[in-house]
Amino acid sequence: MTWNYDRSRDRIQAHLDVMGDVTMEKLVREADLNNLLSETNCREIFGAHVYVQISNFPQLASQDADDDDSYKELIRAVHIYQREIGRIVEWVQIFDALRVHFQGPKLHALIYRPIDDDEELAARAVLLQLVIKDFVKSVFNPAFTDCDDFLIAGGADLGDVVGTRNGSKGDRELLFIGSPANAAAKIVSSAGQLHITSNIYDVLGDDLKEICEDSGGDVYRIAAVGRDELDEKLERYGIGWDRDASAKRIDEDIEKFPLRDICFGSADVAIDLDSLSIRNSKRVLAASIFADVSGFTKYIEACQTEDDKKSALRVFHAIRKETSRVIRNDFSGLRIQFQGDRAQGLVHLPKDNDEKIIERAVNTAIGIQSSMEHAIKDCLPEAADLSMAVGIDIGTTLVSKLGTRAHRDRICLGEAVEHAAINEERVDGKQIGISSDAYDVLSKDLKDHFSYDRRAGCYVATGLTEDKLELAAKAAVYQAGGAFFIKPSSSGITINKEESASATKVIPARSYAPES
Repeated sequence: MTWNYDRSRDRIQAHLDVMGDVTMEKLVREADLNNLLSETNCREIFGAHVYVQISNFPQLASQDADDDDSYKELIRAVHIYQREIGRIVEWVQIFDALRVHFQGPKLHALIYRPIDDDEELAARAVLLQLVIKDFVKSVFNPAFTDCDDFLIAGGADLGDVVGTRNGSKGDRELLFIGSPANAAAKIVSSAGQLHITSNIYDVLGDDLKEICEDSGGDVYRIAAVGRDELDEKLERYGIGWDRDASAKRIDEDIEKFPLRDICFGSADVAIDLDSLSIRNSKRVLAASIFADVSGFTKYIEACQTEDDKKSALRVFHAIRKETSRVIRNDFSGLRIQFQGDRAQGLVHLPKDNDEKIIERAVNTAIGIQSSMEHAIKDCLPEAADLSMAVGIDIGTTLVSKLGTRAHRDRICLGEAVEHAAINEERVDGKQIGISSDAYDVLSKDLKDHFSYDRRAGCYVATGLTEDKLELAAKAAVYQAGGAFFIKPSSSGITINKEESASATKVIPARSYAPES
């Protein structure tokens, strides 16, 4: 398994050749977005994007990892939480919104009905956060006394995004590109805090503005409201959420999913993601990978014409598909989920071998960087200003599919998953950030490319692509003098002084010689 420029470039070009023309119209009526949107059939959608996350989830996921019963209780709690949150979001009599997906413990919802009614959409974005917070406090946590309480944080923004959907066969996911989807996620902060942007605040009615406090930076915090006040506001806006009905559904789900039926085990072969469920999860030592297209939101917002936007979408789809292929095809990893312009991957083989797992994960990241910097930019010169930021961590991880039938998201739960995402968020484009746990077990040849970055809080390699890795390896062997032999291997490439089958003999040029 290794990255190869010619293979990468050829598959990117083949994808572009068959993609077809991108069409993009404004969404003017209600539609089933899962059926309407595709890679080339896109829509400009005005709506409120809401993110709500379990802010203390890293601690919850790590503290009971060695207690099977407690771990099963946590799995069941997350499963039932996602089921009921999905109902609150999507049921017509409640919020009549779209549950885009769960990104681990984080919900992404889109409120776009009634079409283009900014005041109503903004009100629902505020009330959805308040309802979820109230539900968790008054209904969910009391029902799961064997788990530590879930703590909720949220954020929301309002505006236009481009809606699309891509992937392969049954692996297609809705995607929403634009500032509102990004801004909503970025203003989610600490436990108990619910936030909205000024885009939402400015169009709220006075009754909702009065419960919002200016936090600075065009962000407003939603103040706590009492049960009676919340119920009055829900009735005023025609939102039919009922605590007792939610509590009844939670009790029914607890009965439906007894702890004895919740199973998880290790994996000796690559995990079949489609076979997973609450009754068949995997708990493995794994490296989580998050790869984000740095600068993409500004890139698409800078598009002045419809043709510019269509061109940007072609770039976007090419990057996403190639990133998935690097993870799955080049390095036999799992592509877990797309999250806007970010991809999540997982490496869990060879089983329980932390050195080989992290080596493969880092080489996957190098492959992603190589595709972006060389193959994608050669095929699509307009992507010149874009780059990839990648974060990695390793640890025990639960891999499953949880939630309601037909809406079960692939999900990875564990402290390492959260830390990998944080590493990605803290590094810049063209960088790979890895945790100290990953760095400690990395081979010396790879470790030499990383150094500790105090600002990012992790070990960082900058501009590390396959050609740079190969150049460094050649230089290292040259130090020993004479010819050397290079061939593909499971970790990328192998360079040594001994001849072997399928190896290519190389005599280094003088440019690799050590400086005098």
